[in-house]
Amino acid sequence: MATDLERAYSALVGKNKIYKTLFDYADGNQPLVYSTNRLKEAFNNINARFSQNWMSVVIDSALDRLTYNGWATQKQSITDKLQQIFEDLEIVQDAYDIHRSASITRESFAIAWKNDEGEIEFNYNDPRLCHMFYKADNPKKQDFACKWYRDGDIYRMILYYPDRLEYYITRPNKNFKDNFPSSAKMFMPDPENERAENPYNQIPVFHFFISRNSKGDLYNIISLQDAVNKLFSDMMVAGEFAALKQRYVITDADTSALKNAANEIWTLPEGSSAGQFEATPLNNYLEPIDKVANSIAIISRTPKHYFYSAGAGISGEALLAMEAPLTKKVDQRKASFSATWKRVAQFLLKLDGVDYTLSDIDTVWEPSYSVQPKTEADTVKVWVESGVPLKTTLSWSGKTDEEIAAMEKDMLEEKEKNASAATLLLDAARARQSQSNQLVDEETENTNVSNK
Repeated sequence: MATDLERAYSALVGKNKIYKTLFDYADGNQPLVYSTNRLKEAFNNINARFSQNWMSVVIDSALDRLTYNGWATQKQSITDKLQQIFEDLEIVQDAYDIHRSASITRESFAIAWKNDEGEIEFNYNDPRLCHMFYKADNPKKQDFACKWYRDGDIYRMILYYPDRLEYYITRPNKNFKDNFPSSAKMFMPDPENERAENPYNQIPVFHFFISRNSKGDLYNIISLQDAVNKLFSDMMVAGEFAALKQRYVITDADTSALKNAANEIWTLPEGSSAGQFEATPLNNYLEPIDKVANSIAIISRTPKHYFYSAGAGISGEALLAMEAPLTKKVDQRKASFSATWKRVAQFLLKLDGVDYTLSDIDTVWEPSYSVQPKTEADTVKVWVESGVPLKTTLSWSGKTDEEIAAMEKDMLEEKEKNASAATLLLDAARARQSQSNQLVDEETENTNVSNK
């Protein structure tokens, strides 16, 4: 039976090549794929490289809507503490990397611990460097985690358990700069730090994933990206060699003096004939590229206006409808990531000496949908006119409790201010009326005296 060290080694080696390919495609480092070896040989001497990276569009369209803002709890003091930790550890940067890696590969990792100075640390970790193992009889219960990394001419491996951390190391080897250790047997316990106790009874590695069966956003569209790059490269070659009309001469005479240039007039010897080849229409490539890009949009649930210059001038309702599949995908990601972010918050509090209930922790995100101020205002107005309380309507529209409370406070202050202004106006009106009545009484009294 394989040891945990052997299982860790096999898992990390097994997924490294796959994940590297996915990251390369996401970053635009994509090979030019040919349908046959003969075509590859024919284009082998072309030095330029052309590509259209639609992978980044698919990833960024969802990532732009996965803006994580921290945690909220039922106790303001705990919320303030978590917010302080969130800002001090700059977790907003880690959150971006975590969500991006998970979108590319389906999973990502973060590790929380205390350093030698007793300070809390939280760091994103590349999924090519970490792996999480789960119990065979309970796939939701974590068994142990592992991490490896190259440190100069050696490789280090750490195994994380709920009660301990085990450290392994290889002997120095210069080949590690280009290769992994050849087997798990190359690792041995670190003589300087073989084991450390874990007093928290919890694995400090946090596994973020889209879903247990998902393969990320890129698996199903890599071949389509290859097709786009091939078509685009062919178009650029055609643009260089065949997009302009080429002239030819059929003659037995010397043609070295003839120049193929604009405004050049040829004088041909008697008995010669000339003609021209038609230019290659570049639409032969542009139209298939558009069709393949459309397929990428459909498969990845990315709105088509991210690929084309479309969407200008449409209504807010139409835009929201177009983006509905993407919004649902992002909401599903938030639900999956939130479960792990809550465990992160609980563990960070534990590192800070605070025990807090997991169910009382909530995650705070920016809205998944495109915010349309006019559409949102009209929706709130319709609900309020239908009899729904304003506070409930604002909650449905995505406003936080803090924002609603601030709004209620402002409304109360405005109401009090208007009431005070109305009181002043009423008092002034009463004063003017009293003064007017007094003048009338004086005039009446003077009239009566005169009549006497």
